[in-house]
Amino acid sequence: MTLYRQLLLTMLLLFAVLFVTAYSVQFSSTRSYLAQQQHTTVSNTVTALGLALTPYLESSDTLGAESIINAVFDGGFYRMVRLDLLASEQQIVREHRALPSRVPAWFIGLDLFEGARQDAVLTSGWMQLGHLYVEGHPGQAYYELWQGMSRLATWFLVCFFLSWGLLVVALRYLLKPLHDIEVQAREIELHHFGKPIPLPVTRELREVVAAINTMATKLEMQFNEQADEAERLRHKAFLDETSGLGNRAYFISQSQSWMGDGSGGAVVLVSVDVLERLYQEKGFAARDQMIFSVGERLRQLCRQFGDHALARLSAYEYALLIPVSDTELLTRFGETINGTIGELMVELLSEGEASVVGMAVIQPGDDIGLLLARADNALGKARREHTGAVVVEQGRTADDMGRQAWKQLVETALAEDGFEFTTQAVLDFSGEHVHDELFAHIRQGSKLYHAGEFLPVIEQFKLGVLLDRHILTRALSFLAARPDLKLAVNLTPQSCHQPAFWCSLEKLLEQHRGPAQRLVLEIPESAFAFGMGDLTRVLAKVELSWGIDHFGRHFGLLSHLGKLRPCYVKLDHGYTAQVTEPDFDEAFLTAICRLARHMEAMTIATRVQSGHQVELLKRLYIDAYQGFISPPRILD
Repeated sequence: MTLYRQLLLTMLLLFAVLFVTAYSVQFSSTRSYLAQQQHTTVSNTVTALGLALTPYLESSDTLGAESIINAVFDGGFYRMVRLDLLASEQQIVREHRALPSRVPAWFIGLDLFEGARQDAVLTSGWMQLGHLYVEGHPGQAYYELWQGMSRLATWFLVCFFLSWGLLVVALRYLLKPLHDIEVQAREIELHHFGKPIPLPVTRELREVVAAINTMATKLEMQFNEQADEAERLRHKAFLDETSGLGNRAYFISQSQSWMGDGSGGAVVLVSVDVLERLYQEKGFAARDQMIFSVGERLRQLCRQFGDHALARLSAYEYALLIPVSDTELLTRFGETINGTIGELMVELLSEGEASVVGMAVIQPGDDIGLLLARADNALGKARREHTGAVVVEQGRTADDMGRQAWKQLVETALAEDGFEFTTQAVLDFSGEHVHDELFAHIRQGSKLYHAGEFLPVIEQFKLGVLLDRHILTRALSFLAARPDLKLAVNLTPQSCHQPAFWCSLEKLLEQHRGPAQRLVLEIPESAFAFGMGDLTRVLAKVELSWGIDHFGRHFGLLSHLGKLRPCYVKLDHGYTAQVTEPDFDEAFLTAICRLARHMEAMTIATRVQSGHQVELLKRLYIDAYQGFISPPRILD
């Protein structure tokens, strides 16, 4: 129970005890007063009535005595007035036993008043004339006691509830610093550092709040230092300082991860030969500034793609990895690159081109060395033959399909539910099952297409929202049929930034409340790289667990991990695959994992192939792993 409730209940209990005590004392005193008053009235009545009746009894005037008794009985509250005439052995009796009408029967049933009674012998000298008996009616006492105690109880209850309301307001105001401390402590526990707590006026709380603020500031500084250190290590290993892009090591690791996932696309090499002339004419500073400007323009051009990799490979050469394999689209993209760079170099161009572009489409079985060699050959051909700025090399096979054929394949699968699903387990290092990741495939005849092959078409034709809705609906049906199952579903970057998708997801979750508790959303890191603020606010409202896929692929996001608050991060395979290399430097990967762990986010290694790799990863700050060491299983 909270301190607020304890204090409130304690004060209300004390007030209730005070009320009951005061009410009991008042009730007892009022009852005693009314009983004494009734006794006094009856005694006075007997005395006065006896004096009034004696003359009539002496003259044996029965009618006169009866008149006196009637007058007294009608003018007071008596249950019985009885006169025994001893001489004639007659009785004059007046009796009223009706209960008061405005007093509850249960209250009268308490027998609070017995009714005062008194008798007297009426005499004349030594002669006894009669016997007078008077009994008071307790109804009036019950009525007065009920009315008085009811009013008192009403006022006490009004005061009680009024005091309750005032206590609620007062305690909330007085204990607000404690509530702020509690909230801040929880945020600190999650490594979320907000604004300092305002200092309260209470001296004791003021000291505590000041200490909490100081501790939060120091912890925030330490966390930022860790994030900066991780970013610094990453920059040292994978960043080209001059251009602000990735270096050759970064591009190689990302390309290996890309092709390992089976994702299609192309490698684009851009050679900006005019930079050599700029160096000769204006020196290092001008050349380096232009290198940076070219990198910024290429980064802007790549924003149209969901996932991509961009790096500077040598002094005048840039490399791009993009999810496009269509020759026509690649040609237009290359022309756009040349036009954009030409605008930067307009002062240096008297003739010729500012840059040349060579492209190589990823083919099954390619490795990064072969792919770069093909792209470099295309680049050399463009430079030698002066046949244009863009040359695309693509070895087509009989199975290659054009854009429209891919689009038709995907649309048919969506319309006819032509997807097949497999799952792959995520395990922690003790062997416990964390969850399963859901993978979608499209079967056409005997050929099975995995997601990496058709996702570029999904992005190109803006089909991501339709695909994600369909797969989420199927995932929820699987979860409803399998209570033991917990599924992670990947979202496309396009869906992540569509408000309509989140609205439809909310309605879908309303229809499947039970299974939805075992659903996990997996957001690609590229979705945060292109609009983190809006996406973070949306995810904060969704009552689902979620994680980040390909974590570490984009620069500059490590320091924002505390704002994202994911349940887990899946480390990009480009980093975890290096653990088996002899010259592997674990400093950067360890820094990322420690940073995620401090944010209470689980870190998951992907594409783990062997037990030896599991043992190497276990020594790092990694919590779980996933890969073909646990082969995919068909889900039906």
